Amino acid sequence: MDLKLNGKLSLVSGSTAGIGFAIAQKLAEEGAHVIINGRLQVAVNEAVGKLKTETGGTLLGFAGDLSQAVVADALAQKYPAVEIVINNLVIWN
Repeated sequence: MDLKLNGKLSLVSGSTAGIGFAIAQKLAEEGAHVIINGRLQVAVNEAVGKLKTETGGTLLGFAGDLSQAVVADALAQKYPAVEIVINNLVIWN
């Protein structure tokens, strides 16, 4: 199915594992350029590497806790042209 996502910059928060990873994988398979996000750089690097191998897509990484405003601002400054946002972020109290 062609969802016409080819080349669109997308962000999936919490995408180093689980549902977020699966969503990022599908977006990459559809041709979107996907920003992988997680709190730890090592987890982001692993997910980016695995998805590049599996999909051949354009995967980018951003490590940081997006529940913190300063981190979210840094992401917005680094990638100002995001067209698709999938919020998979969970904040536990």
